Amino acid sequence: MDETECKAEFRFTKSEIPRLAEALDIPGTFFCHQGTTAPGIEGLCLVLRRLTYPCRYSDLIPRFGRPVPELSMIYNIVLDYIYNTHGHRISQWNHTILDPVSLERYAEAVYDKGAALDNCIGFIDGTVRPICRPGELQRAVYNGHTL
Repeated sequence: MDETECKAEFRFTKSEIPRLAEALDIPGTFFCHQGTTAPGIEGLCLVLRRLTYPCRYSDLIPRFGRPVPELSMIYNIVLDYIYNTHGHRISQWNHTILDPVSLERYAEAVYDKGAALDNCIGFIDGTVRPICRPGELQRAVYNGHTL
């Protein structure tokens, strides 16, 4: 796999993946409950691939050479490992950076760049996806704007 293909499939280059594995403290091997084992880099690549673009496990068989149940178990065990090891980084505020004074300064900078509100510190991804007009639950998915 060349650098371009690696970047397209995993959103990281070949040289970045081992560095990411080291930063995430990925073990050399993952052990699934039913006995399947997977090298740490393979497990990380499986997670990266699944998070890069929505796909079915069956779409990953040609790349990883494993049956769907194994891919699913490996994905889950790697994701659990990453969450259990690093979840606190997401669930706990970084109090040295996100203190009230810094948040006010950040909100002011956002406002100075043209935001409508003066107290915004985070942004929701508002990607609009084109869909056909739904018959049921229309209000939940249709905003009335055309693309």
